[in-house]
Amino acid sequence: MAISCERCKKEIFKGEKCTFCNRLICDSCTKSAQRIHKTVRMVICNDCWTNTEKRNLFKNKITERSELPQ
Repeated sequence: MAISCERCKKEIFKGEKCTFCNRLICDSCTKSAQRIHKTVRMVICNDCWTNTEKRNLFKNKITERSELPQ
């Protein structure tokens, strides 16, 4: 069963959810991905990468605003 990428509308068979915007994206729309823990994978799309606040959260491996140091 094929599904479509929510960013570029290309037909895909396997996709990942962006950690920040929660859209299902294909490999070409994925800007970067990294493992936080053994089983937790963090993915950021090209649109979220242009937002500097979200990019800094990704680089610091922070998934939610509640984890930010005060």
